[in-house]
Amino acid sequence: MNFFKITIPSNSLYIKLIRSSLNSFLYLCNYKNDDEIFLLELALNEAVANIIEHTYNYEENHIIDIEFIFEDNYEFKIKIRDYGKKVNPEEIKPRDLNDYREGGLGTFIIKQVFTEQNWVSVDEGNLLVLSKKLV
Repeated sequence: MNFFKITIPSNSLYIKLIRSSLNSFLYLCNYKNDDEIFLLELALNEAVANIIEHTYNYEENHIIDIEFIFEDNYEFKIKIRDYGKKVNPEEIKPRDLNDYREGGLGTFIIKQVFTEQNWVSVDEGNLLVLSKKLV
């Protein structure tokens, strides 16, 4: 098993850093499917952007913990932890794709890329675990 943890401030400028970190981490794990890595980066981008916007209301003085886990059987997980207001996972749904407007596709993208999205109960904030078997 390989893993990598990083903590970033709740500032969208750091999204590029975590995307690059994800790419480098998967290459270190000898996973080099560039098309799949791009989709994983996109979903991570959306998940973190949603935290910055909806949980922290663009306040840049908070933190987000991110952990990448690559199992020997190619099971890949991303754990994303914030310390903001609790979210109700039942209320997090993608918008209707027939509703043509800018934005709002983050949860749709995440659900398309990762086979599992689990909200883990924590005392403070939220913990989202995204999982996918990589091939």
